[in-house]
Amino acid sequence: MASAAQILANRANAKKSTGPSTPEGLASSASNSLRHGLTAASATLFATKPEEREQYLQLQATLREECLPSGTTEDLLFEQYTYASFQALRAQTFECEAQDRWLENPDSQQLFVQMERVIKLGAMFERRAAKAFKQLQQLQLHRLAGVEVHAELADAKVFAPVSTAIPFADLRKSQLAKEEPLILGLAIATGMDAEFNRADQVRQNATNEANSFSVESPSTSEMAQG
Repeated sequence: MASAAQILANRANAKKSTGPSTPEGLASSASNSLRHGLTAASATLFATKPEEREQYLQLQATLREECLPSGTTEDLLFEQYTYASFQALRAQTFECEAQDRWLENPDSQQLFVQMERVIKLGAMFERRAAKAFKQLQQLQLHRLAGVEVHAELADAKVFAPVSTAIPFADLRKSQLAKEEPLILGLAIATGMDAEFNRADQVRQNATNEANSFSVESPSTSEMAQG
């Protein structure tokens, strides 16, 4: 096994590498994406490696049962999450293989560069998967937060398109303390902030009328005396 000094020396040498320069080296480098498929497009990967497609479809089916995406927008994010996760898992396998080859020949700069390359690609796909998953979570959170708003609009016979990009969860935190789901839905559907102001005015008028009625109405004792 390589010593710590050898590992540091190999890393320093790897930084000086300018990549392949001969025609043979360039051709070999160009085919690397097809060898491990970590930099190839999904269509190319699955066309050249049919068995990989079957594994991907199995992972996709499992994750779909867990994530339950709804609608085109969520499905696009789900596909990004699934493919990035699939590539991250594949990168782990290639990373172990590359590390084993380098440990057998720790003085090989080429093997070290290959190992570092696979590690970086794996980390990249892990970041992509985490980002897509977080975006999918946020979109689903907003969708669930908007269920009551959509239901109120339907009950009110208001049929207007409402964008899936609306952050319902954030709006409900900031608006539902003073507005009902219907008023919030009307404001979203019509795109007018005036709905909020109108709702405040309606409530204020109702409160004033109630207060006025309680002041002017005779009490029970007064009615008995009369």
